[in-house]
Amino acid sequence: MSKEEIQEHQLFISSLALWIKLRMQNKFSSKRRKMRTKIVLFIVVSAPFRWLQTLFLFFKLSKVDLKNNQPVFVIGHWRSGTTHLHYLLAQDNQFSYLEAFQAFFFKVAFVSKTFMRPVLNYFMPSTRPQDNIKIDASAPTEEEHPLTNLTEKSGMQTFFFPQNTSYFDKYNVFKNTKENEKIAWKKVYHKMLCQIALYHGKDKKLLLKNPHNTARIKVLLELYPRAKFIFIHRNPYDVYQSNIHLYNKTIKTQFLQEFSEAEIKERVLYCYEETLKKYISDRNEIPKENHIEISYKELSNHPINSIEKIYKHLDLGDFEKVKPNIIKYLSSIKDYKKNKFNTLSEQELIAINKRWGFSFKEWSYSKQIN
Repeated sequence: MSKEEIQEHQLFISSLALWIKLRMQNKFSSKRRKMRTKIVLFIVVSAPFRWLQTLFLFFKLSKVDLKNNQPVFVIGHWRSGTTHLHYLLAQDNQFSYLEAFQAFFFKVAFVSKTFMRPVLNYFMPSTRPQDNIKIDASAPTEEEHPLTNLTEKSGMQTFFFPQNTSYFDKYNVFKNTKENEKIAWKKVYHKMLCQIALYHGKDKKLLLKNPHNTARIKVLLELYPRAKFIFIHRNPYDVYQSNIHLYNKTIKTQFLQEFSEAEIKERVLYCYEETLKKYISDRNEIPKENHIEISYKELSNHPINSIEKIYKHLDLGDFEKVKPNIIKYLSSIKDYKKNKFNTLSEQELIAINKRWGFSFKEWSYSKQIN
């Protein structure tokens, strides 16, 4: 197996109690027995480090204050440009963010960073399999990854157990979620953000990028009523093809259940439909001065102007101070080449036009005639 292939699983550093709960809630594929064994092995081996970190954090997390320094959330459907936007904004050192090392070793990151960061840098691929974006142990990462190690109440668990959509339905779009389940989700999510903030310096403002948050606006506002939200959208046809590619290159390596190609296509259609309809219905809950929408095309073609517009609208500070850093970063990725995909089939075009028609209308994208 080459270094470029994903050999790890996000659940490696979860707890035995969580693993047992997930096992009780799901049937496992016999073909993934080797991965299941590796997960249990890592859970057992990491246990002393997890206990040590729990002791280390016992008194420290209570000193983190997110109420007076509320986060900035980058949201948008998967493969809409959230990562590119996150990387650009992360050039401003007023922000702290979840880095890849902490994300993938969340429950042991504080007590293992001196010796595990170099290990992760060695084993990580140099670019993300789904889009060739450069990554290393310090790269900005979405916080849904560690959430899967902390609770079953994460929409990303549906990536691991694709036959079980309840994780997505209950904890991404909060459909048929009981009040006590919502309270439990908010508690674990807030504690996780406090831990992220503490890792990089609790006085910095958190910059968070997470497509799973796109439909969580109401719940997030209950936690952080003065938080700022940056939503990015992209041509639906590109989003569809890029999501299929994401599943084939990355998410399928994390499957612990069987899931066919046809089921993957249906899942992409369903998640987009549910996520963006919920976003549209809830976005007016955000105060106008704390919310902005941009397009992926706008960000790609005019990145400096786009980021400046975001800074001005959300009052993020003096853009001129961070502008040189952004220009330097853009120069470093000037040779980046986007993925190219095959033409959509007639059946796919019909499904996208029908089920995602609201999105074409909302953000003025042109439909292709099949």
